[in-house]
Amino acid sequence: MDYGAFALDHTRATELFSAYWDEDLPAADLSALEEHLKSCVVCRREYQTFERTVGAVGQLHPMMAPPDFAESVRTRIRKRSRGRFFSPRKLAERIPYELFSLVMLGLILAIYIVLQLSHPTNLKLP
Repeated sequence: MDYGAFALDHTRATELFSAYWDEDLPAADLSALEEHLKSCVVCRREYQTFERTVGAVGQLHPMMAPPDFAESVRTRIRKRSRGRFFSPRKLAERIPYELFSLVMLGLILAIYIVLQLSHPTNLKLP
């Protein structure tokens, strides 16, 4: 949304902080935000806090999860849920309901056709 001709309120200004930090604001929003930051002490302080926070997060050392992390999470969930999640499923539990409903519709259609053909006098042709 173009805010170039309008003064920004505090809420909208803080919503633009991330895009401003990433230098990804359209020119109109950029000038509106910069004007707002020049005139609003509250938003200027909030943006400075935002800058310090994002800068500190960017300096954190990236960490990698151990290779068996995903499997240990699945095992823990399986134990705590008493097998309701991530447990081996029986074949009947793995059949999708969509496939089951299509088979049932086909069966109903077949029964209808057989009944119509078994009583040809009731068959109404156009």
